[in-house]
Amino acid sequence: MPISKKDRVLTHPIPPLSTKLTTSQIQREHKKAEKAGTRAPVKANGLPVKAAKPMVQCKYCRKELDKTNIAILKNHAESHADKGWTPQKCWPEEFPA
Repeated sequence: MPISKKDRVLTHPIPPLSTKLTTSQIQREHKKAEKAGTRAPVKANGLPVKAAKPMVQCKYCRKELDKTNIAILKNHAESHADKGWTPQKCWPEEFPA
């Protein structure tokens, strides 16, 4: 006959899933971290804020594009190729001659 749930004996206690901190405890931790200079910026929902990607502006049309994505920069410069604008003219710092 199977053992009922009431008759089962746990060999070890089940630990709590998480310990809930009060608002004042969280604020104290934030103040300590700010004084120490170790607090990372977070959104209201608690997720960390990502750093903004560096942007660069096209010299011809003034459109801002992601500086780290070279393929997009080259593709954008090709749209100005019929007017004589090469990637070197659009972004002289990223594509030195």
